[in-house]
Amino acid sequence: MIAVFALIALMGLAPRAAAGPPLGVQLIVAPQSLSFQKVTAGMPAVAAQPPLSIQVLAPGQQPWRLTVMALGPLQSVEGAQIPSQQVSWHGSPAPVFMSGTLRANRPQLVARGQGSKAGVLQFILKNRWEFAEGTYSQRLLFTLSSP
Repeated sequence: MIAVFALIALMGLAPRAAAGPPLGVQLIVAPQSLSFQKVTAGMPAVAAQPPLSIQVLAPGQQPWRLTVMALGPLQSVEGAQIPSQQVSWHGSPAPVFMSGTLRANRPQLVARGQGSKAGVLQFILKNRWEFAEGTYSQRLLFTLSSP
């Protein structure tokens, strides 16, 4: 099976107050897409390359929270699907960046902290023999919020 995991990094900021000043909190995600190498039978999992670099820029010690949500399953052009929960990630450095599993249409906590922080997310696809061979894509929504 060949799986390509296309990542569209979208950012949403939770507003402080409708009439308040801008938060000044920024999210930088690179690269904008990831791919998994060719997955063959007998391989239990494969890591996406390259790892995803995350930077949260927050003035002073302003607290923030970052979530990621899969916008549906991994989908091939032929119509085959792989459930989003087959993709997990390992976040570092801990304790700011956490590990977890994608969920379709349910935000999952990726990181939380205060002030500016940088980390890495390594996405991992769990292989199952029943997945159809092909190229798959999936969109992710990253949401950065700060009180």
